[in-house]
Amino acid sequence: MGVATRVGAGFGLLAYALSRRYRRIAMQNLLRAFPEWSPAQARATTKRVFRNFGVALAEFLKAPSMSRAEIEKRLQVVGLEHLESALAQGKGVLLITGHFGNWELMARYLCMLGYPIWVIARHTEDPATTDLITLLRERSGYKVIMRDQAVRPVLKALRANEMVGILPDQNAGDVFIEFFGQKAGSVAGPAVFHLRTGAPLVPLFNVRLPGDYHRVEILPPMQFEATGDLNADSERIMQALNDVLEEYVRRYPDQWLWLHDRWKSARKRGLG
Repeated sequence: MGVATRVGAGFGLLAYALSRRYRRIAMQNLLRAFPEWSPAQARATTKRVFRNFGVALAEFLKAPSMSRAEIEKRLQVVGLEHLESALAQGKGVLLITGHFGNWELMARYLCMLGYPIWVIARHTEDPATTDLITLLRERSGYKVIMRDQAVRPVLKALRANEMVGILPDQNAGDVFIEFFGQKAGSVAGPAVFHLRTGAPLVPLFNVRLPGDYHRVEILPPMQFEATGDLNADSERIMQALNDVLEEYVRRYPDQWLWLHDRWKSARKRGLG
């Protein structure tokens, strides 16, 4: 992994130097989330964001060929008992994470431990790129459900007491929640699936440690009672999930994908 890490870091720093647009988006997002920061602090964090995601890309490309022993030299897991307790309910598990740390390596390792995992993914703008990413993910052991046709496969997986990974941290317009003290649009899917099936929501994050080691942190299952008001329930649940994400992003601000316009939908609605 050493060579891949160095190549990935170099690629990320090159992207930082060349991508004026995404540098600008990341800095604007960081200063919006952390108004007390100086531009220099936001710039330094943006550079680390590019570097970390370059390394994450290299790790993703390398992961299908890595053995369990190789991964375990660089990755540890805490909180596995929370995953077991969620599975013991027999309703499947909704794994909730974000574009944080290296979420792909986390999925690869959990599959190696014997957990059946599906992930919901978006199509990229290029079909060939989508096919390549799907191939790499499936070679890592987890199966892919495309977001535009997700309902039936997700329900089938949960009925089989399998796990479905969802990254609900990008701009959408289903419900609007608070994120870093400002309104942000969110998907409602995790909340709807939870209310419909009773499958516990398990937040988990792969934290990048110094030296590009990893610590997967699995949190206790979250469950919510339905009130009969689907929109209000969805908003309440997605707010709780985003609160967990925000806590991690505040602790590790250079490990989240700030290159995405998280507040776009709210701004268009005049909410932000």
